[in-house]
Amino acid sequence: MIKCYVERFEHNDGTPDLRLREKLTRRTVRVLTDQRMLQSLSPLSNLLQDCYAHGGGLIEPRNRKEHVAIVAPIFSQNSQEIAVLLGNKLSVSVNILSTRITSPPLSVWCYVEEYPGGNGSLGLRLRQKVTGRKVEMYGKTKKHLTEFLASTLFTGASELMPNLYEKDGYDDYVLVSGGTAVDSYDVLLFKGGAELTYLLGPTPDTAYRDAFRVLEEESAAAAHSRTAMAHFERGLYREAVLSARLAVEMASGGRAADVKRRLAGAPQVVSAAGDALYAQRHVAVHEGGTRVEQQDALESIRAMNHLLDYLELKSGKP
Repeated sequence: MIKCYVERFEHNDGTPDLRLREKLTRRTVRVLTDQRMLQSLSPLSNLLQDCYAHGGGLIEPRNRKEHVAIVAPIFSQNSQEIAVLLGNKLSVSVNILSTRITSPPLSVWCYVEEYPGGNGSLGLRLRQKVTGRKVEMYGKTKKHLTEFLASTLFTGASELMPNLYEKDGYDDYVLVSGGTAVDSYDVLLFKGGAELTYLLGPTPDTAYRDAFRVLEEESAAAAHSRTAMAHFERGLYREAVLSARLAVEMASGGRAADVKRRLAGAPQVVSAAGDALYAQRHVAVHEGGTRVEQQDALESIRAMNHLLDYLELKSGKP
């Protein structure tokens, strides 16, 4: 294992770039590849950018609490450089602390869903792992995304990555990162542009964002709860009510029927909160945003928090 940090430097023509150096010895660490597609681009370019943006021990030579760990066959080494091979035996992990973390790229771990298309064909689209929200992109990126998703079928990689098509689990995934235009209860729409990336994981390029996910991984209920608050703060009261109800459903087991089952025998104040939230959700679904006011959304969020506290307490009982 080679423990590394990320260093910024300039090429002879003045172009800025990033590279890996070994902690303490400060030897340059190079990742060699014979893959043509990667020879013109650093195999770990996304990883290096994310780690450098994080800062802290990931860019400090002597800080051992945070580092990039590379395990790979060593091709050559001397007092100035270590060269390792990019291949099946290479693995990259990132050790970071939950404190001092700067905001990482907005990233979601997705699975590929097949759906009936025109003329009897099958279409491919992305949904967020666990929550099942649709993940979409703007503009011309969408065509490229479709080709990217289909590539696993053409190459046969889909047989080696079964979890890529499953809602639960993070063994295989597509990691999408970038800026968002819409973040609602049922869809996440990413903006196009240089910030948008989608990577087939797990790969070395996803190591930083994987490390962040492990530290801060949200449950489906927590994700919908956070989204409800975000909608409320942006004045999207209908969406806030829908997300609040989804948070309670996810905390109960994932279905509306599970809420009724989990609240059976609950104290009257808890049952009242459940009834009030469901009533607001009914209005939001069937009568649109015109009937959902700020006070309605606020009461729904309060009911959501009350119900989530009760469900968490109930789950903690032997």
